[in-house]
Order: sequence, then structure tokens, then C-alpha cells
Amino acid sequence: MKLDLGGYRFPPDARVRIEAWRGNAFQRWDWGKVSAPAAPAERNRILTDVPETSQFRVSVIAAGASGRLLGLADKLRPRLPVESLLPLVPADLRGEVWRLDYGQGDDIVVLKVNRELPDFDQTVRADPAFRGLVMPQVLRSVLERALLVDREDPAEPEGRWSSWFDLAKSILPDRDPPSISFDAQDDQIAQADGWIEEVVAAFSADKVKALDGYREAWSAK
Repeated sequence: MKLDLGGYRFPPDARVRIEAWRGNAFQRWDWGKVSAPAAPAERNRILTDVPETSQFRVSVIAAGASGRLLGLADKLRPRLPVESLLPLVPADLRGEVWRLDYGQGDDIVVLKVNRELPDFDQTVRADPAFRGLVMPQVLRSVLERALLVDREDPAEPEGRWSSWFDLAKSILPDRDPPSISFDAQDDQIAQADGWIEEVVAAFSADKVKALDGYREAWSAK
């Protein structure tokens, strides 16, 4: 992580702190002073108390005993490649094979996969039957949450679901996602539903090739 505070008027002896957090769990590092940021040793920067899906915050704190907060950058997310947009987490799901976990607030959505599933990571990434049956529904569920539940504006570049809207626009470049307000009429909600279904259909046909993959897996039995 590169940290540059030179453009801010903080006292040079103010302390810098970085935290990773998800839900109520957090992990904290001291990062030197504003005038001389100092990252901890790499072995001490490994996430041990929080999951890889954590968000980050940077705090600037006055030197001395006051502990006064001088600046805060919150809800920072690492830039993830597309294949890491949906992190996989093994979990005890009893009889379920998979489940989406939306976390709290602005947490990154994760795909929980039953830990008893053999080679769960390989199954999710490469098994054509699993991908054909599950991944289109994952995309549908996330877009429904973004548009119809949270009603996030797709034009908001820093929104919780901005990366998912970018993915949807890359799948269906000729149709922009609709913006749905909390007092939207039934026809506007139906329009959003229709857009989601078009995105999922294009994703199924062009990206995961859901039907072809499922046929292949079935014929191999």
C-alpha cells in the first residue's frame, strides 16, 4: 500500500493508523507519522483477525496524549480483478451448497460455499455444471439487491455496487442500468427487472455458456 499525505495540512508529527474491518471485526496497524509514513514489516501486514473481504480506513491522530482525530478516510476498498469480485469463503451451510453473504453496511458480498464440498474452489471456478446453474443466479441476486432493495444509483462511481454495475455494463453494453428511486412506480420496477433478466441472459449465454456447460457435464456422466 502506498500512502501519500503530502497534499494535506496535517501536523508533520501526527500519527497515522490503518485499520481493516468487516462487521464488528477489525485489525489495526500503526503507519508512522504524516511526515514519514512507515509501513510495518510485510509479515505483520497479513490479515489474521479479519477476512480478505474487509474494507479499510486511514486515520490521522494528533501527537501526544489527546488522541484527537484529525482526519479519516473510511470505507476504502482494495481494487480487485474481475475474477475476485465475488470472494469465495468456505462455511458450514448444513444442507445448502452455497449462499450469498451481503454482510453489514458497505461490506463486500461474498459467496459462501459448503466446506464439505470437495475441492470447493475448483468446483466454483471450473465445474461447468455448477457454474451454469449457480453463477447466473448469483448475478441476478446481486443486481436485484443493488437496484431493487438498496436502490443504489448506477451512476454513483463510489457506490457499494459500482463494480457490479460496471460488470453488468460490460455484459450488456447497449443498455445502461436504470436508476430506481424508493418511490418508483410499478412500471419502473418492471423495467429494472427486465434489465436484470437481459444481463443475466447475456451472461449465461456469452460468459459462462451455462446451457452448453450443463449439457457437457450431463453427457459426461
